[in-house]
Amino acid sequence: MSRPTTVRLSIFLATVVATWAVLSLGSTNDESGLRVGQLAPVDFVAEVDADVVDEVQTEANREAAREAVDISEARQTQPVIERSVEESISAVFDDAKALAVADPPTTPPTTLPELPPTTTSTSPSSESTTTTAPPQPVPVTGVVFLDVDGDGAFRPDAEGDRVDRGLERVSVEVTADGESTTTVQTGPGGVWRYETSVASIRIRVDDSDSQIPDGWIIDPDDVSQVVTCTQEPCQADPIGLVVNTRSVEEIEAALAASYPLPGDTITYLAVTAVDDVVRAALGEPVHLDVVRAAALGRVFEEFGRRITEADLQEVQAQQRTRPPLVFHPDTGRDEVGGEAAGEIVATFLQANYLVNTDLLTQKQNEAAAAVEDVSVPFVAGQTIVTKGSRLTALHISAIEETAQPSVEQASIGLLAVLATAVALLGLYLMRFRSDLWARPRMVALVGIIILLAAAAVRGTVILEEASSAYVLPAVAFGFMTAILFDQRLAVLMTVFVGVITALGTLSAETTVYAVMAALVPIPFVSSVSTRGAFRNAVVLSALAAALIAGANSWFFYTGPPTGLLDTVGPAIVWAFAVSAVAALLVPPGLQFFESAFDITTTLTLLDLTDRNHEALQLLQEEAFGTFNHSLMVGTLADAAARAIGANSLLVRAMAYYHDLGKTQNPTYFIENQFGMSNPHDLLDPKESAEIIRSHVSAGVALAREHKIPTDIVTGIVSHHGDGVMRFFYEKAREMHGDDVDIDDYRHAGHKPRSAETAILMLADALEAACRAVFQTEEPVPDAIEKVVDRIVNEKLEDGQLSQSPLTLGEITKIRRAFFDSLVGHYHQRIAYPNFPGS
Repeated sequence: MSRPTTVRLSIFLATVVATWAVLSLGSTNDESGLRVGQLAPVDFVAEVDADVVDEVQTEANREAAREAVDISEARQTQPVIERSVEESISAVFDDAKALAVADPPTTPPTTLPELPPTTTSTSPSSESTTTTAPPQPVPVTGVVFLDVDGDGAFRPDAEGDRVDRGLERVSVEVTADGESTTTVQTGPGGVWRYETSVASIRIRVDDSDSQIPDGWIIDPDDVSQVVTCTQEPCQADPIGLVVNTRSVEEIEAALAASYPLPGDTITYLAVTAVDDVVRAALGEPVHLDVVRAAALGRVFEEFGRRITEADLQEVQAQQRTRPPLVFHPDTGRDEVGGEAAGEIVATFLQANYLVNTDLLTQKQNEAAAAVEDVSVPFVAGQTIVTKGSRLTALHISAIEETAQPSVEQASIGLLAVLATAVALLGLYLMRFRSDLWARPRMVALVGIIILLAAAAVRGTVILEEASSAYVLPAVAFGFMTAILFDQRLAVLMTVFVGVITALGTLSAETTVYAVMAALVPIPFVSSVSTRGAFRNAVVLSALAAALIAGANSWFFYTGPPTGLLDTVGPAIVWAFAVSAVAALLVPPGLQFFESAFDITTTLTLLDLTDRNHEALQLLQEEAFGTFNHSLMVGTLADAAARAIGANSLLVRAMAYYHDLGKTQNPTYFIENQFGMSNPHDLLDPKESAEIIRSHVSAGVALAREHKIPTDIVTGIVSHHGDGVMRFFYEKAREMHGDDVDIDDYRHAGHKPRSAETAILMLADALEAACRAVFQTEEPVPDAIEKVVDRIVNEKLEDGQLSQSPLTLGEITKIRRAFFDSLVGHYHQRIAYPNFPGS
């Protein structure tokens, strides 16, 4: 077996195996391609006995079991919520108590009074004053008291429930002689006692003493005093503490800003908190604590009964209609306090008996798991579903378990179909496309495109549920094959894309769309000759694909008429969007294939015929005459190619580059000799022939350097064929006689082997001949026709067209196209009066 045959066989085997692997990727044992709601394509009959699980009914029974679970079984008390409610209620009372006590005064401390100089006391029987201290200490007494009525006087025996009261265990600082300080504490009734040996002492009470009740301060005028003792007993002025609370209005504003409680409740809290400051100082029970205890007791009581979400509003309402009982130590039952407690409870109470979702889910799952599968028996020979009936999940399960081939059978069958299809494709290439068959790299490219199509089909199957079957980028494969190959092979590859789609999706709808959408770009791409035309082809192909998708989905739709629009609309949108994006992504992929497989596509030719191409810029700069000659050859060749349906863009590109090698020695070619002698006049004919011949090899080298494709290089090699350079051959014969080897004067190339290279040869020779002839003759139509006929006949007689596929009919059309182009080029002009040369 020859090496090329081995390579092709390996390519085909690799294509079959890779495509089979891609189409099988992710397949499951029960994948049949049938869908719920689809019409049965044939009658399905059970081949074996089987009990088939009715998944739909089983799931329905399980769902019913889940719904039957008593939600109360999953309810639980919520300690976190209970603590949160308790903390919120306590915070209301704590804030009310804290707000009742005003901040201490910010006035600067009173300056301590100065003690007078030490003196002696005067005795009644003495006639003079002495400076000695009294022989016996003098007792000094005083009292520290709560000035309940705020009159500044200590009156513990006044009438009423609340009277001034002495404050025990308060520290009193006594300073004698201005230096020594002694601390004494008040005793029962707030009385303190101190004995002094000096006439004057200073007493002071520390207002930060821990025995001073919260919310009480010492009147700044009573903080300290000087007591002068001249006789017994010595009595200091009483030191009174006054209450220091905020106003009720201040407390109400602060509470209202923090808690959503009604005004009467907030007022009650504010008034009671202020009153509790006095009660606490007098040792009476603090009433807010009684109200708090009643509120919290009601909360504990309600939580003990368990409050659900449905019960919450009713329980809250009950707190307002049946508030907790609150008793005042002085007045008995406090109805206003009870209402306030009920309002506070109603405001902050929450449901504490809630559903535990995790526990409910667990119980529901346990109930569902206990439900047994619903099985439907099928016996061999029983009809599962008749053709045209709508398929259910049970039908599909029964078909998969009793009527479908095994996974192994399906996998082997897929492999067999792919192998057969690829073999047929190879046979077609071998018999009818020998040009591609002879190039293993092109055969490999065919295999790669088949593999890409399989990947696209498999991706569509995966994405279909989340999107649509019309995400298949079939248009892209039409673009790729038409541009990389030609229209005939593109159509064949379209059929192959349809086969792969059918094998991968088992869906007639998707297969029909794949074939039609892949066919759409082929006629548009075949006429592309500009970048704008390519963009138009993208838009037109996307629109056509959208119309195909709409019609296709309409035809295969089997649901109710009301759902038709919901099916057709998304199909159109998906097809248009995917086709447009896929077609726009084709050019980057084509650049890779062009480079890797040396393919000359339409897009490549558009780049090559751009006058800004670096190789054409080189030709224009180094050989301007040759550059103009090449442009004219391109015009002639383009017209001839269009006349016979050849690739006009390819032949124009070949014409632009066919003389690229003349940039190496431009002045040795007549079209570049401007105002200079011909250097060939000084050379031997054989040397001249060698220089002229070298422009072909030099052109090939420059083409490779500038990465010009092989198809263009073929034009460089064959544009002279192996023709004889007659001028230098005849010159050599004149100089050396008949002993001249004609092969020394042949061009270094081969004869044209395609219509395009043959047209290039004729156009090149014709343009050069016209330039030479019509320098001396008038380019009238008859003269032009003679030159055309002479050039074409010479090439025919020399056998230069013997390997080309041109027919005599096509050659006649080429003659006419050349003639029409040259007549247009050499059109007559009017003579301008008094113009030089007219």
